[in-house]
Amino acid sequence: MPISLDKVESTAPGLVSLAKTAKVSLEKRNLFGSRAKVAVVMDYSGSMSREYSSGRVQNLTERILALATQLDDDGAIDFFVFDSSAAHLGEVPLDDYAGAVTRLTANRRMGTTDYAGAFRTVRDHFGFPPPKVVGGGEKKGLFGRKKKVEGAVDVALPDGMRPANEPVFAIFLTDGAPNSKPQAVQALIEVSTAPIFWKFLSIGAESFDFLQKLDDLEERVIDNADYKPIGSIDALSDEALIDALLDEYGEYVVEARRLGMIV
Repeated sequence: MPISLDKVESTAPGLVSLAKTAKVSLEKRNLFGSRAKVAVVMDYSGSMSREYSSGRVQNLTERILALATQLDDDGAIDFFVFDSSAAHLGEVPLDDYAGAVTRLTANRRMGTTDYAGAFRTVRDHFGFPPPKVVGGGEKKGLFGRKKKVEGAVDVALPDGMRPANEPVFAIFLTDGAPNSKPQAVQALIEVSTAPIFWKFLSIGAESFDFLQKLDDLEERVIDNADYKPIGSIDALSDEALIDALLDEYGEYVVEARRLGMIV
């Protein structure tokens, strides 16, 4: 169950307005009362330095934490970063969220942009098993000919997989393309067998064709991602940000439940 607005106000009064906005958005989608474990997955490459030093990543993390209060009752979000590798750095708690991004990244060196490592690190952190590999990633091309999908493997749900009590809602922020596009494609296909919904956000002047490609991948067990270019972290109102985050999430929950991935 969500955390009550009274508790949010007494614990983190600076987040109560956005928590109210999140509640309204969830109610509009008939999602209020549903549960999810919320995580942020942040690009920690060198080009993101100004986003961290300016406090913009902290600001976005706080806004996501406010949404999480209405989806998860543990009062914290998991904080992951990806650079030349990926790691879970800890939690951002409701009762001590101020400055959390700086604290959690204090001993981390910025690097490159490992999407594939990020996808698998989140899956492994939450204890979801790897997929069953069932083929080589070929599909029908023109006139019935087979063509290889770059970086793709055919996967299926693991044998004996039990439905999770709740999905993971992973909000993934980046400002650039990955170290390896084929590896990123393969990794997202693999983690489509885990009950994780990926919301891809990009910052910068232009949208990323590659993130749209990930959004549209046909080789996944389930459509487990949605992409939204947001330009600047600070550009969206609270209502617009929450609406962007929740877009397609409800449809994912319905399909994941149909497939037996969540109860």
